[in-house]
Amino acid sequence: MSDRELDIVMLGATGFTGRLVAEYLAGRKPARWAIAGRNRDKLEKLGIAAPIIVADTLDPAACAALARRTRVVCTTVGPYAKYGSALVAACAEAGTHYCDLTGEVNWMRETIDANHERAIATGARIVPACGFDSIPSDLGTWATQQAFIAKFGRPATRVTALFGPVSGSMSGGTAASAFGLADAMKDPAVRRVLRNPYSLDPDPEAPHPKINAPLVGWNAEIGMFFVPFFMAATNGPVVRRGHALAGHPWGKEFVYHEVMSTPGNVRGAVLAAQITGGLALLSEAMKRPKLREFLRKRAPQPGEGPSAEKRERGHWKVRYVAERDDNKLVYVASDRGDPGYASTCRMLGESALCLAYDPLTSPGGVLTPSTAMAQPLLDRLRAAGLTFGVA
Repeated sequence: MSDRELDIVMLGATGFTGRLVAEYLAGRKPARWAIAGRNRDKLEKLGIAAPIIVADTLDPAACAALARRTRVVCTTVGPYAKYGSALVAACAEAGTHYCDLTGEVNWMRETIDANHERAIATGARIVPACGFDSIPSDLGTWATQQAFIAKFGRPATRVTALFGPVSGSMSGGTAASAFGLADAMKDPAVRRVLRNPYSLDPDPEAPHPKINAPLVGWNAEIGMFFVPFFMAATNGPVVRRGHALAGHPWGKEFVYHEVMSTPGNVRGAVLAAQITGGLALLSEAMKRPKLREFLRKRAPQPGEGPSAEKRERGHWKVRYVAERDDNKLVYVASDRGDPGYASTCRMLGESALCLAYDPLTSPGGVLTPSTAMAQPLLDRLRAAGLTFGVA
């Protein structure tokens, strides 16, 4: 791709999250990059010193033309099931690397089926889920295993990721994706994908180890309660796909499990009960069309999101408990700022820069952050202020 006009195109720059990612990239000063979207006037009003490209992701010809101009496409245009398919196909065909913020497991499965083999042939690294969905889970588990191997000489057979504390807000784009997924659940095929914890594996129906882990309880290693984590259904399949694509280096019986932690005191016990009850109520409400529509009208709308002050007040932390026989290790990842915005902008922006400029050795295909970028991305995220290390 040495003859490409551009290194990175940031697509969706006029959206709420897209603008934040574009501003982050502008601060990192890529050598040759551009911002892109459907509306030139809106792009010009951003005041970002970068060339402007007008492109509609619903236009396959425009997507193909865009993909041929650049080495990397970084996109925040979602819901991806509606706006992402033509763009991924164009990148796979052109041998153009790609990264996004999707958390839509059903769409990722469709993307794998439609584009993985072609991306292998062209060398395109197609890397969905490069934000809070699912870099902490996928890259964090990979980093945890490297630390475990360094200490004990062999990988852990189980890693449990406990998310918490987490403080952040939801934008209109994220809400639209959530409601789009709820609507898609009417399709039995979508439900089958979402109910399979190995739905993103190369062979989802092959025999796999059972998770066999409680969703509510107490973790003695870190002294905290845990409850279901609403993002586990997205993150877990990404981690398991990464392990499968890497050739099962941690063993075919390796198990990944993800929950949310609360403090190990009376307040934490009450909070655990409230979260569990609230998730159950929300799940039931989303199944009922009238209640779902009620919630949709009151959720943030596309283009809306938290203020800069709220974004800076946010934070997140994940503790990974890795185990094999009597050997145990606790690894920690964390960042300042709202996980879905301030932190996600760093994660997606650094993913785009990594794909564009780092000497990666991974093959083409529909990959995960760890299988595409691994240590180079981990180094970039640490340099950007994220913390990864043994507790």
